[in-house]
Amino acid sequence: MDARGAKVVCLAGAAAVSALVAYHVGKYVQRRRSRNAGCTSLDIRPPFPPEIVALLTSSVLCYLSTLADGAPHLSLMNFTYCAEDEKIIMSTRRDTTKFRALLRNKRVAVLVHDFPAELRQRAATVTSRATGGADESYGQTYSVTLYGSVNVEEGAAAERYRAMHLARNGPDQKQFIVGDGIAIITILVDQARICNQQDKVHFWEARPVVRSTSDVSLSS
Repeated sequence: MDARGAKVVCLAGAAAVSALVAYHVGKYVQRRRSRNAGCTSLDIRPPFPPEIVALLTSSVLCYLSTLADGAPHLSLMNFTYCAEDEKIIMSTRRDTTKFRALLRNKRVAVLVHDFPAELRQRAATVTSRATGGADESYGQTYSVTLYGSVNVEEGAAAERYRAMHLARNGPDQKQFIVGDGIAIITILVDQARICNQQDKVHFWEARPVVRSTSDVSLSS
């Protein structure tokens, strides 16, 4: 066999190995997906950027925007960031306008920030910094708007998230978290708009790498 023939054989062998690896990786992904009961898709999501994580872990209040009867509806909400699932946990009574709204339209927006909310707080922060003080009441770093879809949790999942939510927000917020008629909702964020003190804006978006479809066979 001459050099040219040997090269062709090597290329063919490499192609065969690549195809075999791709086949087994595909089967592995399918098996992993099929083992997760009730899971219809496998999404490999990029993690939140550090500025989003910092706000979600340091803040306790946010503004939740829903659409109720064709009009915007805004609510001040306690929240908990579940880093393990990368979801935002909230609780709401089932007889509220926002709960009825999110049942009809699961798309919501959430605003989180660490800027002073009152004039006196802003003035105190400015004065403190001008005189060399170390007022650390507000980081004044970012305002983040998160866009995502709501899921009303039920059963064991709801109680797991409820316990996390109560542990983070404390017993003085129990009346908003535990009780008959109080639902636990989670938000899976897919887009974010991040604005800093210098009015510089950048965006984050979750782009799944792998997504299954209903007609994909999960047999091995």
